[in-house]
Amino acid sequence: MFYENVELYNIAEINGENLLTRIPDKLRVALNENAKLRALYPAGCEIRFNLKTETGKIILKLKGELGVFFPVVEVYQGAFKAMSYSLGAKPTEIPITLPQNIELLDKISKEKNFPFDSRLFRIMLPYSAAIEIPKIEGDFSPPAKEQTPQTSYIAYGSSITHGSYAVRPTGTYAMRTAQLLGVDLINLGFGGGAHCESQVADYIAERNDWDFATLELGINMIGCFETEEFKKRVDYFIKKIASTHPDKWIFCIDIFTFYGDFDPASTKQNEFRKVVKETVEKLNMPKVIHIDGREILKNASGLMAGDLVHPSPEGMEEIAKNLAQYIKKEMKN
Repeated sequence: MFYENVELYNIAEINGENLLTRIPDKLRVALNENAKLRALYPAGCEIRFNLKTETGKIILKLKGELGVFFPVVEVYQGAFKAMSYSLGAKPTEIPITLPQNIELLDKISKEKNFPFDSRLFRIMLPYSAAIEIPKIEGDFSPPAKEQTPQTSYIAYGSSITHGSYAVRPTGTYAMRTAQLLGVDLINLGFGGGAHCESQVADYIAERNDWDFATLELGINMIGCFETEEFKKRVDYFIKKIASTHPDKWIFCIDIFTFYGDFDPASTKQNEFRKVVKETVEKLNMPKVIHIDGREILKNASGLMAGDLVHPSPEGMEEIAKNLAQYIKKEMKN
């Protein structure tokens, strides 16, 4: 969406509480409690603009408690990282000025055919807290079409897709996958709230601003859904999106490696994986692909020790590299 003289990328609207939300608020409040909250956390969201004068500033404010993850904002010049800022309880001012070597950044970006124009400011918002924008001060203009990638990737999933335990906004596997592929990311990860609701499937299906998708399915539903209900929801979820966009690639990822895979008494995850695999096979659509999550996160040491569910930063990078390679290979074929 466009707000004042900037683009709020991956933001659907500013709700009545003056908070950024990644999906329309009418949809958000109809979802499960975790998704309802996490949709307000701007995972994969950016403030994008061009600076028309010498300086400007953006003021950001956290809303609510900080939680266990420390909110960090990254500032990029196109594809180049420029600065990082930690957000705290008080409003944080982010000064805006072009780097002194901007001409060299321009030259490199053009020679290397980077997907983002180096004149484009990109303020990467944290995935771990709700955000307000009290003030935008400066002579800015929104990005032109040619300043950003022409291909967009939408990622749906759990806190793993959302980005939990990534050390920075650009450290999530979804963002790193997008960077490796040179595409733009639309992050629809909802920590603890990826329950494959039909409303979310309908929402993704009705959007026409994405070119391919990954759907991470299952981990948030193991503890609170039986296999039959999971099957019913997954069947609608995949079928709705795929049938609405039969020309687009859709990669359906089942459960990543996690602690249950090392417990002989744990079998439900294998039932869930079978559901995703058979749903894709039943559709029999050449661009709808099943991916076994264990083949994308192979190394168990890439899991956080505390829960053996969430990937560590190293695990995020392993997922991104393997997933990007898989997507590239399939789409090339």
